[in-house]
This record gives sequence, structure tokens and C-alpha cells, in this order.
Amino acid sequence: MTYRSGWLPCPDRPFRPLTFAVRVASFAVLLLTLSHSAGAAVAVADKKQPSGPACAFSDAAFDPTTDIRALEEYRDAIAKLLKQEKFSELDCLADAARAGKTRFSGGTWKLHYIYFGLSEPRPGHPTEEDWQQHMELMDRWKQSNPHSVTQPIALAESYINYAWSARGDGYADTVSESGWKLYGERIAKAKAILDAAADLADKCPEWYIAMHEVAVGQSWGAALDAALIQQAVAFEPTYQYFYQVHAAYLLPKWSGEDGDASRFAEDSANHVGGDAGDILYFQIAGEFVCNCQEPEFNHFSWPRLQKGFAALEKERGVSLLAVNRFAKMASEFEDFVAADDAFKRLDDSWSKDIWDTEAHFKEVRDIAARIGPMQLRARAAQKEAEDNMLTPAGAAYRKQIEPTLASFEQSCLKDATGDLHKSWLILKIGKDGSVESVKTLKRSDAFGTCVVGGLYSAYMRKETPFAPPPQPSYWVVVEVDAATLAASAK
Repeated sequence: MTYRSGWLPCPDRPFRPLTFAVRVASFAVLLLTLSHSAGAAVAVADKKQPSGPACAFSDAAFDPTTDIRALEEYRDAIAKLLKQEKFSELDCLADAARAGKTRFSGGTWKLHYIYFGLSEPRPGHPTEEDWQQHMELMDRWKQSNPHSVTQPIALAESYINYAWSARGDGYADTVSESGWKLYGERIAKAKAILDAAADLADKCPEWYIAMHEVAVGQSWGAALDAALIQQAVAFEPTYQYFYQVHAAYLLPKWSGEDGDASRFAEDSANHVGGDAGDILYFQIAGEFVCNCQEPEFNHFSWPRLQKGFAALEKERGVSLLAVNRFAKMASEFEDFVAADDAFKRLDDSWSKDIWDTEAHFKEVRDIAARIGPMQLRARAAQKEAEDNMLTPAGAAYRKQIEPTLASFEQSCLKDATGDLHKSWLILKIGKDGSVESVKTLKRSDAFGTCVVGGLYSAYMRKETPFAPPPQPSYWVVVEVDAATLAASAK
């Protein structure tokens, strides 16, 4: 199985080790080339293109807006056309998708999924006999249309998958000598096919995806791969898969270092700019969302991912797969308000690629449904407290209660250990100065937890430690600073 959009090697499963490492200088070269070739181009690209020839096969039944399996079913339908030897129809579909740059709702290129359906025998786990039959079909397609733009690229990607079938997905030291030999031969065959296809009059963006897989398989090195990506983006700057496969290539488990992939995503998105850049950022990050806890995802910006998802739906329409990704992202960032909203849109339409099992999907969905409303109320309280503190009365009241709050802090100082830092509390104070509620803006350390505990004890004892506020049930934001308190106590 080659690396393709939608598949990401997870930490708990074997990956395909490379024999080289990305150097900082070559990574900088790649970012520089992207800045020249992708920046303005992506922002203005994707203008209306000719729709291409009319084909007999209709994709109207495959709607990712309402069917979570629509893209998989489309892929399988393409594979069925190949088995039925409907080569002219496959050429028609791919030519039309290429000329029109057509996408499904949600932004998935139809062309990419056409190749997805052609790159290995379907369904999965093919036998050697399946592979032989698949290659024979490819040969008959070549005989039927020697000038096909699609057939050689599909054949090359098939050889890449066939190579990985010989090698297996295990670690390098588990591969047999014969496995390595077949792997090398088949990758070389794929490269020869792609080299020949490069001379065709009509070009295809998927050619660069296939050649990237060859580059990874043959360990070309970062400089050559950077040049390949530069050419790809210059040829078709809106084909998001160029960015996705290279971002995956930059993972530590492949060739980069921690944070390289997210920096590449940020730099690429910044050069594109605007909504298009935010959409690209979301699309790249989507390749790191799976039920495998990919550490690189933690380096992405949640506010920008939210902007990218909103822009994607506005620009490209709704996709249940994209909503699944967004729900997973929101859960990873513990934004259960956003996650709950996304889960409600999904109902039971869960993606196996993202959640692995229905049980896990439902578990996280239930957590979001439980915590989301509480988180929403906490945000409303924070907003009200912050607004109060912007008024003269609020600022004066906070200054008035700070000495009382310091007494709670002082009693906790002796238990403060480790790094001492600032944190903030949101208090709701009753009309008589009682503590009606206390919330933290982030997870507290031992010191902050102690202060919250003291305030809660005052509430349970029905004490009124503070002066009456400007109005009943008054929300305030207060700073808790153990380091400053400790320094003043010396």
C-alpha cells in the first residue's frame, strides 16, 4: 500500500523507513520554492475550466454531503469499470475530471479518487493472482488506447503498490532479501513508466504524486524531492495532495524532525494567503487526524484550523468526511463545544479512517455532548467577567477584593512546589460578597488548585469573604500569581 491521501502511518503500526534525513537547508529551499511558485498562483487559481467530454458513467449517486461512504463507493465503482474493461469510459472520466478540475462537495478532487480506484486490485488484501490480473487489465488498456494520459500513471501507481505488496509494511529488518529485490524492481518499473509519460503532450497533476512515491521509495534525498514539489505546485497549485504527501514525508518517522510538517503547512498556507491558505492548512492537517494520536498534530493552530474548515465549507460545500475530521480535531484540542456541534451534524455517520471503531466514535461523541454545554457556559461566564473588568466599576471592584484574595493565596503558598507561574480565576460573587462560583481559565497547578479549594470551602461554609459587588451574581477575572507572592514574602 503506497502512501495516499487518507492514509497515514500511525505510531503503533510499522512504517516504511527511509535511508536519508531531511536537512535544514534543503527544507528551507523547499519553502522558498513554494513561496515563489505557490503564493500568488494558488490564490488566483481554480478559475472555471472547460468541463471536458460528456461520459456515460454518472457520479451523481456519490454524494459525500449525505453519505459517509460516497468516496469509497466512487473509488470502488472506478475499480469495477476497470474490471469490466471499459477503458474508453475511464479515459473519458479522467480527462473530464482533469480538464474541469472537478471536485466532490468538500473539495476532494474526482481525479485523485479515480486514480485511487485504479492503483491496486479491489477490494483490499489482493493476492498474487489478483495482481497479475490487474496488470493484464492495464496492458489491455494500453493496447486499447496507446495515447491515454491516465493509463501510464495508473500503471505506475499500481507498480508502486505492487512493490509494497512484496516488501510488506513491516520494519526494514523484517523484509526478506527477495522482498527487497522485488520492491526495488517494481519501484524502478514505476519510474520508467513515469519517465516515459513525462513526454506526453497532455500532463496530469497525479503524475507528480506518483513520482513523489517513487522518490520516497528510492530515497532520492530532500533536494530532489524539493525540486519535484516545486514543479508540481507550479503545474497545478490547487492540487492539495502535493502539500499533503510532502507534509507526511516530513514526519520524524519518515525523514523530518518534530514540528517540520506543521511548519511546512503554516508556511505554505501563509504564502497562499486568505481563505485559500486557511483551507489548505486544514487540508494538510487533516492528513494527521486518525485514531493513532499522531504527535505532529499538536503543533497545528486550532484557531486557524477552525477558520480553514469554515472557509472550506463556504467555498467547497459540506462533506461528512470533513466534518468527521473537524470533530476529531476539536476533540483533540478539547474544544468540546465545537466537537459537540460537529457530532450533532454527523449523527451516526462515522469514518473508520478517523475513528477506527464505532465504539470509539460514540465514546468521544458522548464526552463532547456531556462537556460541551458546560464548556459553553464557562465561556459565557468568562466573556461576562472580561466585559465587567473593562468598566470603571469592575476595575475598581477587582482592586477592592484583591487583598482578600491574597489571604487565600497566602495560605496556599507553603504548598506551592515546582515552577510558579500566573493563572487566572473567574469568580461569581453574590450580592453579599459570598463566592457563588469559581472557574479556572486553564488547568491549575497545585497552588491554583489550593486557592480554588479555599474559595470553595468558603462557599460551603456560607461565608462572605468579599465586599458586596456592583450588582448581584457579579463575574470577575482575578489573577493568581504564586511567583510574585513568594518573592514578596522573602
